[in-house]
Amino acid sequence: DNPAHAPGKLITRLASDAPNIKAVVDARMLQVIYALSAIVACIVIAFIYCWQVAILGTSLILLLAFVMIGLAYKISVMNIEQIKNDEAGRIAIEIIENVKTIQLLTRCDMFFDHYETASKQQKRSELKKGMIEAINYSITQSFMYFMMCFTYAVGIRVIYQGDKSSDDTFKGIIAMMLGAVAVMNSAQYFPEFVKAKTAAGMLFNIIYRKPRTGDLMEGDRPEIRGNILFENVKFSYPQRPLQPIMKGLQWTALRG
Repeated sequence: DNPAHAPGKLITRLASDAPNIKAVVDARMLQVIYALSAIVACIVIAFIYCWQVAILGTSLILLLAFVMIGLAYKISVMNIEQIKNDEAGRIAIEIIENVKTIQLLTRCDMFFDHYETASKQQKRSELKKGMIEAINYSITQSFMYFMMCFTYAVGIRVIYQGDKSSDDTFKGIIAMMLGAVAVMNSAQYFPEFVKAKTAAGMLFNIIYRKPRTGDLMEGDRPEIRGNILFENVKFSYPQRPLQPIMKGLQWTALRG
């Protein structure tokens, strides 16, 4: 009875969400774990040899992390809106299921127009997400050069003032550079992880949703030893309370 759980929408969700989740539970997940481990190790090494460079490099990495979190949140919101307004998949499945009826009623052109409109709406949403993902990609893939610029500027100042030896300073700079490379290697999987997060949320919402009409497997199970009488039973689905499915139902089941 819930419009979000129409057969077409459920089939679309299961057909798209499960592959989106599966896409990150492979070598890409390991790559991200390797990158995070490398970043932590590089930050520790940089602090050991030159804390001035390490503080700057860590600040840049944290700034990039906040930017990526903001972009991920924006894309997640767009994904949820796109899923809620995804009519193209539902229309396509309903057309396939009722193709003979549509042909007999000579409504092929009308349904094709509906599908084309829904597909164009999906395309516009994907283009908007593509722009955000492009911004993220350009920032992360050029992050090493920003790191190089700032860390060398601070490192030269540290060497000039004699706070650290050139050997230790360059070790700290190289450590932060390797951390930036780890960021670049893992950030390319950003779109897949954002899609997987949204898809997992939608799938688990479907799995753990409790119907408002009650759970079939819960409730009392009395042992009945007599006749059963339904007298003037009324029922309507929660989504359509003014459209009763049963009204004045009378029904009797005799013992045995």
